[in-house]
This record gives sequence, structure tokens and C-alpha cells, in this order.
Amino acid sequence: MSDEINDNPPPENDKSGDSASAIFAAIMREAAEKARPKGAIFSSEPATLSSHTSEKTTEPSVEEEPSPAEPVGDNEGTGGPAEPQLFRRIPHGRLYQSRGGSGLAGGFFRTIFVVGISAGLVATVLTWFTDPQFLNPAVVKGLQLNDPMLIPNTGATPTPVATPNWHYRIGIISGHRGKDSGAVCEDDYGYPELQEVDINFSVAQRVVAKLKAENFTVDLLDENDPRLDNYQGVALVSIHANTCYDFGEFVSGYIVAKAEARPDFGNDTLLRECVALNFGALVPLERSFVLTLDMTNYHVFRIIHPLTPAVILEMGYMLADREVLENEPELLAQAITNGIYCYLGVSGNVSGLSPARADARYLVPLLETPTPEWRR
Repeated sequence: MSDEINDNPPPENDKSGDSASAIFAAIMREAAEKARPKGAIFSSEPATLSSHTSEKTTEPSVEEEPSPAEPVGDNEGTGGPAEPQLFRRIPHGRLYQSRGGSGLAGGFFRTIFVVGISAGLVATVLTWFTDPQFLNPAVVKGLQLNDPMLIPNTGATPTPVATPNWHYRIGIISGHRGKDSGAVCEDDYGYPELQEVDINFSVAQRVVAKLKAENFTVDLLDENDPRLDNYQGVALVSIHANTCYDFGEFVSGYIVAKAEARPDFGNDTLLRECVALNFGALVPLERSFVLTLDMTNYHVFRIIHPLTPAVILEMGYMLADREVLENEPELLAQAITNGIYCYLGVSGNVSGLSPARADARYLVPLLETPTPEWRR
């Protein structure tokens, strides 16, 4: 019996039989086909129409013609695999590119719309709930045109908007205040009865009030005020009264001096001449040109900003000119204020105080323009 078995050995390379791996692959494909959901429209294998479909579509009817959006397959309920339907696949890159372009433009216009609506709402809310007096009336007036009577559509051109006065800073020093009493007049018993510091402060306060009435920014400064260090402004005037010493003769008059180190034909000279001319026009005193080192080398001149025009004014001698110094502070203050107006108008710092419009308020000095040495 063993011989018979040996006589019939298994054929070599039997091509009719399948290997185990091939059988397993076939089983997996059959399971995948059964697990595929009915009506699937995409397939990795080329789609073919079955004989059933071919027979069904040879004689189509209106009721039986399938919709392009519906998958074609066996009758429902039969459990057979669904026949795939041919669809054109769109590359993902092109699909996203087309959607991205329209989305970007739409987002841009939506953003513009939202911003515009938000700005309108904020402006409306601010208009409703902002107090009309929130801004200083002086600031509002300064921002307006110089000529409010312009008639539209007549060819008239608006005048340039002038810089408001509050933009300009003016310094007024009350001489000796915060430092000492300054010059002193004593009575017959040697007691002080009149102090320079009191005269200076009385006049300086009035000058500051008059300038602020014109909406200027004004600083009332002490003699050694720390704000004087590198002080910057369009003008600086230090107010003083001269000594009460008895020279044995009648000594009277006012003196105005600038820093000796400043140019002789600069803004400091213009400020000096404006103050001197207008002070003499109102105050019944003569101008004196007796300058001392304390005036031309005044300590304030050395610490302020180099571009700040500054002068020191000795309003009069406390012995000979006591009557006007003690009893006419308002007149003295108006004379000094007119001198500052003169400088601001002539120097062009304030267009609203030009001599053509305000010549009744102050006098303008006539300064000779120097001729250079090389032209002589």
C-alpha cells in the first residue's frame, strides 16, 4: 500500500491550485465587496456597467430613468452591491483656490462695512453725550478763521488760520520775589516803609492778568524760580524798581536792558525797544541809559534758553519816582503789556497783533537796520 502511495506523488508546480495567500486575498476582497455601502459613488477600480444595467437602459422610460444625482444599482432590498456612477473628480487644489479668492474679497468688503458702521456709531454717541463746553471757548475761537464773514461761491478765499495765542508762552519775573526784599525805603526812624519786592509783585500780577485776558500762556516767575533753567518762550520780562538811595541830587527815570552777550540787532533788542517806547508813552518818566553790570549781566540771562528774548526793566527810582511806583500799578502794568504786544506783533510771532490792526494799543519803534562792515 505504501508502494501505491509512492507511485502517485503530488504533481509538481500544479498551476490549477491556489496558494494560501491567494485564497486569503480573494476572501478579503469578497468581504470588502459585501461591506461596501450600497450606493457608493466612488471606486478605486474602473467603473463598468453591469449586464443588468445595460439591459435596463436599452429601453428607458421616463419613470425608470435614474437621476444624475442618484446612484444606479440593483433593486433596493436585494442586498447586491451598488453599481458605481461616473463622476468627475475636481482636484482639491483648484477647489480651494476658487473658494479662497471669493472668500478673501468678501471678507475685505465685510471688514470695510463693519468699520464704517462702527465709526458712524461712535461719532454719533460722542456727538450726543459730549458737553458743548468741553473745549475751552478760547481754544475754539483760536481755531476759527480770522474772517468769519466770508461769503461762499463768490470767489473769496479764506484767510490762513492764525496760531492761537495760548500757543505762545510769556514769562513775567516778579523781581526779588522768593529771594529777598530788594530795595527798601525807610522812614525817619529807620523802619522799612516801602519795599521793592511789593512794588514788583503788584505790577507783575496785573501784567499776567492782562496777557491771560488775551489768551496767552503766561508764567509768573520768582527771582530764583527753578523753571527759569533753560526757560523757553516768545518773551521774558523781569520787573524791578530801582534803588531808594539818596544820591544828593534828583535821579529819576526808567531803564530797560538786554543781555550784553546777545546780538545788538536781534529779537532781544526789538523787545527792549518795544518795552521802552511803550512804557515811556504812558508813564510820565524819562528813559535813562545808565546801565549797570547787574542789568547787562543779569543772572537770569545766563540760565534761560539762548533763543528766548529777555529784558530787565527798572520801572523807576523808588526815591524820586515813588509817587508813580507806589500809586499807579495799573498804569505801569498796562505800559509793560503794550510793550510786549509791540514785540509780538512786530516780530511776527502773533499775527493778530500786527501794527496795522492794533496801532492804537501800542507804539512801534523804528529800528535802523545795521549795514555790514564790508559794505561800507
